[in-house]
Amino acid sequence: MPSRIDPIASIRLARSWPRLLALPLLLLLLGAAGAGVGVFAIRGPLGVGIAGAGGFIGLAGIAIAAVLASVRVEIEESAVRLRRIGGERVYPLTPGPVTRVRLRGENASTLRSRSRSLGWSLGRARLRDEEDIEIVRLARTPTVILLPTERGRLALAPADDAELLDALARAARARQRLDELAVSTAPAVAPPPQPVVPPEVEEPHILTGIERALLEERLGQERRAEAEAAALAEAAAAEAAAAVPEEQLESDEVAEAAPAASRRRAVRPSWARLPRVAVRRPRPSEVLVLFPLIGAGSAWGAGLLAGGMPEAGTDLARLTSLALLLSGPATSVGAILARAWWPRMVGVVVAGGLAASVFIGRALVGS
Repeated sequence: MPSRIDPIASIRLARSWPRLLALPLLLLLLGAAGAGVGVFAIRGPLGVGIAGAGGFIGLAGIAIAAVLASVRVEIEESAVRLRRIGGERVYPLTPGPVTRVRLRGENASTLRSRSRSLGWSLGRARLRDEEDIEIVRLARTPTVILLPTERGRLALAPADDAELLDALARAARARQRLDELAVSTAPAVAPPPQPVVPPEVEEPHILTGIERALLEERLGQERRAEAEAAALAEAAAAEAAAAVPEEQLESDEVAEAAPAASRRRAVRPSWARLPRVAVRRPRPSEVLVLFPLIGAGSAWGAGLLAGGMPEAGTDLARLTSLALLLSGPATSVGAILARAWWPRMVGVVVAGGLAASVFIGRALVGS
C-alpha cells in the first residue's frame, strides 16, 4: 500500500459559523418539532411516520453541519487536496497564473453556485456566466484566489491570502528541486557520431529586374500583413483592458510559466468582437420563505378566534396539526431548499403552502 504524501501546508479557510450553521439548526429544530408532534400529538402509524420523518430531517441537519465543519485544504508538491467527512478530492496543479477575483464591491465579478444564498459555496460554480470552476468558500469573502488545475480552475477563500501564496511558492520550489534531482541522476546517453559534411559554398546569384520586382512585392505584402496583425492585436488588447481584469499574483506560486505557444489566442475578426450583454434573472427574495409560516399561523389563529379548532386528543385534531405543520414549517423548509438549488420553483412551493393554509383556515372557520 503506497504511503501517504505529507502536505506542504494546511490552509486555514475563512469560515462564517452563523451562516454555516443556519440551515443545519433550522433542519434540527424542524426535525425535533416533527418528532415531538409524531410522538405526543398524533398516535398510531401516522404518528410513527411523522416522528421518523422528523428524526431524519434532524439527522440531515447534523450531517450537513459535520461536513461543513470538517472541510480543510492541504497544499502538496503538485496538487491541492480537499478533505472532508465522507471523502476527499485531489486537484493536480497545472502551469498557469494565480489570480485574485473580486466578488464584492466595485467591479465585482458574478459567481453563481447552488448554495450561495446560504452564505457559503462548495463544489461546482459558474464565474461571470462563462466559466465553470470548483469553489471552496465558507464565508462571504470579498475576493477568492483562483488556481489552475487539471479539473479546471479552483477558487479558494483562505483566512489569510499570504499563507496560501507562501504554501504555493514552497510547493513550486520543492517540485523544482525534485525535477533537478531527477535530471542530475538520469544516465547520460552519448549521441551517435555524425558524419562530417563539408559546408557547401554557394555562388552569389545576381537578381534580374523581374526577380527584384517580385521580391519587393512579396516583402511589401509581408509588411502589410504584419501591420494588420499588429492592429488587430492592439484592438484585442484594448477590448480586454475595457473588461474587468483579474488581479494576477506572482507567477511562481503554482509552477513554471506555460509555454508561449500554449498562451497564444486566436485573434477574432472585427465582426465577432461585439459586446455581450449578460441577462440575469432576478433571484426570489428571502422574505418569500416566511410566507408559508405566516399563512399557517393565520389559519391557526382564525380557527382559534372562530372556535372551530377540534378538541385536543381526537383524530381530527391530529390531522389538523399535521396539515398546519406541512403547510407552514415544512413548506418553508422546501422554499429554502428550492431557493438554493431550484430558484424558479420557489414561487410554486410558496403558493402551494399558502393555498393549503387558505383551505385549512376556511375549514376551521366554517366548521
